[in-house]
Amino acid sequence: SGRAAWKSTGWEAGVNILARKVKILIVDDRGSVLEWLKGRIEIFWPPDVPFKATAVFCGWADEAIEAIKEYRPDILLLNYAFRGDDKTGADVARWIDRNYRARMRVAVHSDRAEDELRELFKGTECVKHFISGDRVKEFVEACTRKEHAGADAPITP
Repeated sequence: SGRAAWKSTGWEAGVNILARKVKILIVDDRGSVLEWLKGRIEIFWPPDVPFKATAVFCGWADEAIEAIKEYRPDILLLNYAFRGDDKTGADVARWIDRNYRARMRVAVHSDRAEDELRELFKGTECVKHFISGDRVKEFVEACTRKEHAGADAPITP
């Protein structure tokens, strides 16, 4: 039938390739930070790795969790605190550790010192990176470096 011939053209393979686009979610409670981080990722991300970066304003930790549920990212850039909330990014990271079965690379971003961030997120399993100040390029390189292997393997199509 015509349908079988259509299937054999490999059209589905193209859809699968598109579905492999790396999904990046950025959450913060400051719009200017969201736009800045998204712009930096777009500048440094390699052109041969398809991706989609989405920036979502989250005033509370629970909003960040809802955004994670909705977007199901491969990579999450998480702010360390939320102005409207006593919960922090560490609470979100602990939720990810308990509930998110898919592998997700999580980076905490802040203008605070990396040592302070490491202390706040101590004990969380999903947080592997800390972007203190303007270290977005190093994070993108870590995510896309081809020579990595194992648990910190790069996310490539």
